[in-house]
Amino acid sequence: MITRTFRAETMMEALEQVKKDLGAEALVVSARQIPGGQPWQVWRKPLVEVVAVRLEPGEEVSTTAQTSEKPSSTTQKKVSPDLTRKDTVLPKKIHPAGTQKTRKTEIQTPDMRTSPAPARQTDQADISVSRPVSAELSKETDKSETEINQDKSALTDVVEIKGKKIASKPVTEATIDLLQQLGRDETLEDVRIVQVPSAHQKLPPLNLPQVPWAPIPEVPQTIEGAWPVLQKMYDQLIRQGVEVGLVKRICQLSADTLGYQTAMDDRKLVEHLRRQLEAYIKVQRELTTRERVVCMVGTSGAGKTSFAAKLAVRYKKELKRSVAWVCADTVRTGGIAEARAFTEAINIPMQIAYTPQECAAIIDSFHGNDLIIVDTQACNPRSEESLVEIGAFLTAIPDRSTWVVVPAIAKENDLMNTTSAFSVFNPRALVVTKLDETNSFGAVYNLGWRSQLPFAYFSCGARVLDDLIPAASARLVQSLFTERFDR
Repeated sequence: MITRTFRAETMMEALEQVKKDLGAEALVVSARQIPGGQPWQVWRKPLVEVVAVRLEPGEEVSTTAQTSEKPSSTTQKKVSPDLTRKDTVLPKKIHPAGTQKTRKTEIQTPDMRTSPAPARQTDQADISVSRPVSAELSKETDKSETEINQDKSALTDVVEIKGKKIASKPVTEATIDLLQQLGRDETLEDVRIVQVPSAHQKLPPLNLPQVPWAPIPEVPQTIEGAWPVLQKMYDQLIRQGVEVGLVKRICQLSADTLGYQTAMDDRKLVEHLRRQLEAYIKVQRELTTRERVVCMVGTSGAGKTSFAAKLAVRYKKELKRSVAWVCADTVRTGGIAEARAFTEAINIPMQIAYTPQECAAIIDSFHGNDLIIVDTQACNPRSEESLVEIGAFLTAIPDRSTWVVVPAIAKENDLMNTTSAFSVFNPRALVVTKLDETNSFGAVYNLGWRSQLPFAYFSCGARVLDDLIPAASARLVQSLFTERFDR
């Protein structure tokens, strides 16, 4: 007997390998699903593992025909199939007694409720299956259909597991009909009908791994002891997308501490909630003289170049400081042309850096400027190659302040994943753009609360001169109640 193990992505591919290596007469012993790939990989594609055997010349698998009254005079042979295949071994045909012939036939029937109920699973290999036949083989030439119907109810499966016998349900009419359809004069030595799972059989529960961005379980949408006005504010914050646990904590504290007069006054209650919400986020003041180099990092379409132009205008026109521009966005189509158009309109110097070494040399040449803005190319936070490329530019500038630019219209999961990926660059602050394009600000608030990075600037429009606002926690919190960002 030759035993081989085959692994493939699908069951059909595994069976093709079995047929190719062991031949069409090979027997499948077991099949299971295993994780593929290297052990250190987090996400591994599952594979199908099939164990098959091929009998050598002289070896054979036979059946055992027994009666409930006394053993038959025919030759008795035993077979012990693997229950993991859910094989059902039955006599192929009831032969006339005159021939006294026992065919060596293995029949794997479809799921006709002949297999024992799965009381428990076992991996033990020492499981034997025997099938007693209740009536003696008839000595007449033709056995009547009435006698067959009387005998079929007594055909049962007996499963023996470690000495304990478990009887299954009787063989159904479909099984007897299948045996009759084999005919009286077949010469097939092996008849195999692959068993398929029953449509009524319950599948095991699917246990999925917990992922970091899994939705938070629902919590009761009411506050114990809350007045109607407080309940209305609670519902408003939930609609804005603020973290449910944080909102419940703040509102429950207000319900426990505020008096009746304050809790029923909309203006006082909103002011009380605003101050609590403002305490959970941070903001950063204007750049100091020590922070000369500011590098912008962000995803595609986040608005890095537009924000860099607004920042340059603010420092040159309003704060009266000298500004220089380093364009490292050499991959995007039109990136250099856009940067040149901005710098010519603002009247500030600009140079292009194609490599990290050129970027470091250009920054050294701008040593006399108060502020140097480095506009990097768009970075895909899910691409390791893109992160390494941006990291090479930032490493060449040791004395820098890295700001993460994120759009307010992005989903909360994407905002959190982007900030988490860019955390390897040790960012100093967050810049939020496109605040005028949304009426939901809960995701931005949650980003500042969870990341604990301070907000540096808010951008809320396409006008370069007027639409950049220094970050203020009161502005963002107020937007949660008004559903619009006020300049």
